[in-house]
Amino acid sequence: MECVGNKKRFLAYLLITLAIMAAIFIFSAQDGNQSGGLSDGFLKSLIGDFLSGILPPLTDKGFDYDIRKYAHMFEYFCLGVSSFLTFSELFFKTRRMLLNTSLASVLFCFLYACSDEFHQRFVPGRAGRFIDVGVDSVGYCTAVLVMLAGFIIYFQLKKRKKKLL
Repeated sequence: MECVGNKKRFLAYLLITLAIMAAIFIFSAQDGNQSGGLSDGFLKSLIGDFLSGILPPLTDKGFDYDIRKYAHMFEYFCLGVSSFLTFSELFFKTRRMLLNTSLASVLFCFLYACSDEFHQRFVPGRAGRFIDVGVDSVGYCTAVLVMLAGFIIYFQLKKRKKKLL
């Protein structure tokens, strides 16, 4: 596949995407106790009761459990943004290619989320569940929709500015 955009920008986006993927892999490689300790420590030291009063409960298992799900959404939101930008440098010659960029990003993130859950099946104290792929999809689908909206607004403003000149 030939890069239709700026090659340096493509490499930068690709490196960011790979770094996010590595971070997700490293977090997923932690056993159940390490993962629980990390989220409990993060919850108590950085956010305390602040976010528990703002964020809606996701489950009836308590906010300690929910913070893990929110963390997954955030990780995959970041992956969605970076993969969208990476694919935009590959595909994006015309506005019509925006849909291809969006679909490629969603498919890429979905496949990575599936592989992440498969990976977790082999980590002690962790379980690979397809429902978690759904939680991850909230993050990356939101990211792709935000990026898509941003590009559409950009093109509309660019078109409007061109008409004024």
